[in-house]
Amino acid sequence: MLKKITVVTFALALSACANTDALDENVASLTNKVDALSAQVAELEAQQQSAAADAQSAKEAAKQAAADAKAANERIDNVVATYKK
Repeated sequence: MLKKITVVTFALALSACANTDALDENVASLTNKVDALSAQVAELEAQQQSAAADAQSAKEAAKQAAADAKAANERIDNVVATYKK
């Protein structure tokens, strides 16, 4: 019985070692997929940084526009005040 178990174990070990080509192929395929996903992640990070910079620029432009509008309103109020006198 022990001999049969040893022979079966040895046969399984040999058959497992014979199938390394498929394993190598799968590993290579997964490596390619990981590389592709890494490239996509890097591209998305760059797009996100660009969008964040655009949003910050728009926010600063909005603040400047609000400040300009406030200054213009103050000048108009001053002009109106001089006509009332």
